[in-house]
Amino acid sequence: MDGLAGSSGAGESIRESCENDGMTKTELHELVDGLPENTLDGAAVLLRSLSDGRIDPDQTWFWTPDWLAGELEADREGKTDPGEVYEDADAFKAALHAVRSD
Repeated sequence: MDGLAGSSGAGESIRESCENDGMTKTELHELVDGLPENTLDGAAVLLRSLSDGRIDPDQTWFWTPDWLAGELEADREGKTDPGEVYEDADAFKAALHAVRSD
């Protein structure tokens, strides 16, 4: 996955993908009206969290389909491949440097 919010470069493109080109409240209501019944609870949680300030509007990139797909992929991968375990920080750093030099 590329970048994090608040960083330059790829994170900026992720945040830009969240832009709604000036979506109006009417358009948002139409979008909500078209939601399948089984998604209403999730949509309500997300909208209420944004309205209440529990989700920082600058973090909305996290909820984009591409980012969530990456999160789900990482979850699945973590369940099937636990990755490498290193004895200590020096062993981890050595492995990191080896990968970077490839």
